[in-house]
Amino acid sequence: MRQFPNKISDIISKSGLNINTISKTSGISNTYLNKLIQGNINRPGKDKIASTLLALNFTIEEINAILADYDYRSLAGPDIAEILSNNNKRKIEGNTLPLYESIHGKLLLAHMERLGGDKILSKDTPSVLFMPEKLYIQANHINEKTPDASAFYMDLMKALFRERKKVFHKSISRGCRFETFICRDCLERYLDRNLEADGDHRRLIVQYFANVLGAVQRNPAQHLVRIVDRCCYFVFQIQGSDREKPKVFFFGKQPAEHGANVMHQALQGFASDAATMVALFEQEAELCRRTLNPEITRNYPANFIKYITELFARLGLRRELEAATEEVGRGSELVFF
Repeated sequence: MRQFPNKISDIISKSGLNINTISKTSGISNTYLNKLIQGNINRPGKDKIASTLLALNFTIEEINAILADYDYRSLAGPDIAEILSNNNKRKIEGNTLPLYESIHGKLLLAHMERLGGDKILSKDTPSVLFMPEKLYIQANHINEKTPDASAFYMDLMKALFRERKKVFHKSISRGCRFETFICRDCLERYLDRNLEADGDHRRLIVQYFANVLGAVQRNPAQHLVRIVDRCCYFVFQIQGSDREKPKVFFFGKQPAEHGANVMHQALQGFASDAATMVALFEQEAELCRRTLNPEITRNYPANFIKYITELFARLGLRRELEAATEEVGRGSELVFF
């Protein structure tokens, strides 16, 4: 029987992370990882290699190179189901788990949102879960250099987005509450920048905000989209804010800049379920509530809808937004673009 070099064991040893942390962030059991470290597994499963290396912030291209050393083909569409299954077993426990940009963060969010419960969100725009898929894909940069890696990254990103959308719709049907705080200046800059783009991109932005307005009109007590007169330093999300053990996800707003030869994505934030960390971001949410724009907040959702509509009207898109919003809310259930 062929003996394979224990590359994964070497990578884990050099990562500086303990087995427990890697298990939490990958969804691969402690028992399996310990057997791997001890050399008791000659050829780890393809999904185990992929999930472990994704948790250690490896790019798809780097993972494919290591898979080749174990006589596996490059990652492709059929591998996604097992990777997502492993991802659903991960745990957000302890003071801070590192969060890297790109696919690493998307994997964490997909797991976090499956936990359910009410959600508090602070960012520059409404939740990406209101975006049409095409707009979401356009908004995400693929930092892979080979065609195989780029194609798989795209397929995995789409699968994660669709899973998050499915969970979002289930949460809506279960009556979970979504409270979102958006900096007014950031939102207006985003719309000014994006509504001046080409016709197809502009149409997608109209659909994005039509999805938001459709949800707000249908159930304003469930979808609280708040415009605030302050800009939070962090983007953050508190998942399960109505539950005994909520989780928090937070990262800085300034994107990292990479040199041409940098492969690994940059650290951008952390996830935690530590009571002290959650309490800090609950305080941030309370600061946002104290700085709501009074005029837009008054008579919610009518004044909020008026505010968004007027932003689109400045660029001659009132009719398009109103028609798209009507389409979203036409049936007995919301049907998002």
